Amino acid sequence: MSPVWIIEGTAPATDPVAERNAAEHKLAALADAVRRHEREIGSDVPDRRPPDHDLYHRLDEICGGA
Repeated sequence: MSPVWIIEGTAPATDPVAERNAAEHKLAALADAVRRHEREIGSDVPDRRPPDHDLYHRLDEICGGA
């Protein structure tokens, strides 16, 4: 959804189910990208940044380690 409706004055009609599906699709794509990054870096790299580790850990918490 574009923020243009704020300027034009009317919000587009929304379908809550479609919005949820789109959000879940985006989250899944983001999770896949993070997991791909984790695999490419490897878990035993000495200079793995702590923020990276925190991100991987949080993703596991949110998505159940899937």
